[in-house]
Amino acid sequence: MALGKWLVWLLAWPGWVWAQTDSILQLPMATVREVRFEQTGYTAWRADSLPVAAALSLADRLLWENTLSVRANAPGTLATVSARGAGPSRTPVFWNGLNLQSPMHGVVDAALLPLWPGDRLEVRYGGQSAVQSSGAIGGAVLVEPGMSQTLGWSRQLGAEAGSFGARQLQAGVAYGRSRWSSQLRALGQRADNDFPFKNTAQIGQPQVRQVNNRLERWDVQQFNRLLINDKNVLRTAFWQQRAFREIPPAMTEVAAETWQRDAATRAVATWEHRPAVRALWQTRAAWLDEAIYFRQFSTTDSSRSRTALLSSEYSSRWGEKLTWKTGATALRQWARADGYTDSTRWYNQTRLAAFGMAEKTWSGGRVSLLLRQEWAERQAAPFTWSLGGEWTLGLAGKLRGHVSRNFNLPTFNDRFWRALGQPALRPEKGYSADAGWVLERKNGQLELGGFHLLIDDWILWQPGSDGQFRPGNLRKVWSRGLEVAGHLRGARGRWQWKAGARGQLSATTNLEVYGGLQSVQGKQLSYTPRQSGSLSLLLQRGAFSGGYLHQVTGSRFATTDNLVVLPAFQTGQFFLHQRIVLHRRMKLSLDLRIENIWNTPYRILAYRPMPGRSGRVGVGLSW
Repeated sequence: MALGKWLVWLLAWPGWVWAQTDSILQLPMATVREVRFEQTGYTAWRADSLPVAAALSLADRLLWENTLSVRANAPGTLATVSARGAGPSRTPVFWNGLNLQSPMHGVVDAALLPLWPGDRLEVRYGGQSAVQSSGAIGGAVLVEPGMSQTLGWSRQLGAEAGSFGARQLQAGVAYGRSRWSSQLRALGQRADNDFPFKNTAQIGQPQVRQVNNRLERWDVQQFNRLLINDKNVLRTAFWQQRAFREIPPAMTEVAAETWQRDAATRAVATWEHRPAVRALWQTRAAWLDEAIYFRQFSTTDSSRSRTALLSSEYSSRWGEKLTWKTGATALRQWARADGYTDSTRWYNQTRLAAFGMAEKTWSGGRVSLLLRQEWAERQAAPFTWSLGGEWTLGLAGKLRGHVSRNFNLPTFNDRFWRALGQPALRPEKGYSADAGWVLERKNGQLELGGFHLLIDDWILWQPGSDGQFRPGNLRKVWSRGLEVAGHLRGARGRWQWKAGARGQLSATTNLEVYGGLQSVQGKQLSYTPRQSGSLSLLLQRGAFSGGYLHQVTGSRFATTDNLVVLPAFQTGQFFLHQRIVLHRRMKLSLDLRIENIWNTPYRILAYRPMPGRSGRVGVGLSW
């Protein structure tokens, strides 16, 4: 796959010769925004912008600050995220409002989601089924693409090169007027990922290089915004992605031809209508088409899924203290896989949902109530709710908290896999609760909190008497813990700085076991650390900026019986960024990034080595 092929059209497009104006796009006051009071009472982490102009993967960004448990096989390969021990299938990732969870296996590959500078990244912790529907039990990751606010033409072009054959090209072009704007951005990436490591699973622990770990990927995203009139706004987003990734062998395996191809097309259109000053009607339509081709032992298996979504929400404000929202969602999903009972058939399901929300505010705080009822074809979906609140304590800060009922429907693989799927599986369901204290001051913030999460009918694939793995509602899982987070910011002379820290102490254990090995009852879930934390320091002086991120991951059990332990590890990431003004309308940026700066040997998964110290340099041009 040639990295530069898709750039030819961008570079040749006539828009590249237009000059950019310096004015900012100002939309009229009639532009409306979505009501977001469903955040009341939740703990949230919002990512700071890093001193780097290159696009990053969601997996790297979350791993560097350890806001979630990121489980990666190797650089660029499958990486999943888990909030508060709930597991990847219970931690959805949303892009531009779309849930990216696969209807087939319920997991999002965070290594394939790029984050451009300017994109907004937020992690919202706690059960959110009443807001986000099935799967939002441990938390949710929200990515909102940033859109250029500049009038006229704006363009950017960048390149990056680094250790282990890493290369990346990115380009973007945008055009804006007072009533409409459009933006296109593209990314191409290649890497050999042939890093050296010490194979501790072999006799003599020889120094070897990773093999069969090549990566090729490209992404194209396009966004439009049209202000039809003072009461109507239309937004569209389109994302196409192709990826090829070799899957490296574990330390105990012999290298073999194993790879995966991913293809995805995602499109969404949102219409916002404001019939009155205090009312908003938002309607959204979306289409997702995704395919995976997996090759192992000279055999290629394919799977494909499609999702069509239509939702409509109406929000209104009564007076100054009461806001409410109601709406409905219709979802149609299809899936076809070589591993299903009939590999030529499209298995399908229709899901419908109705919900209502209300928030009451007063001088000392606010309280929100959310209710949701879903119907899933040939499955039972429980009634869910959420209650959250915040109360101010004057100079002593504020208290926050929420409780919710949550659920997660079985996936297509759970129900339809050949001879192994169980169509009668029950949804996972349970309750979550959060409580915390927040102290805010002019130069910083401190937050302390605790959480409780109970999930019953946990779906688990485990071997039966014949040795074949089958899914079942086999466990009740209990997660609980304490969290602390804080940040400070200030200035010294011409330097501005911001420092942050966060930490979590938790336990996620099998409270009850309904089938299989009773010896795992009371044991910590595998690959779920009891301790984790991170430190960050960002500096800026004029056009120069730098940063250091440090993350700590405690020891984890690699097996359900807790007999195999992976050691704790710490890594650091270092960034430098310099912006140079070549012309009043043209800027050059230079980047330096050093990952795992302390050259720590570590593994996130058993027998899956991660690279030591590596570096990247990048250059960008915008005008």
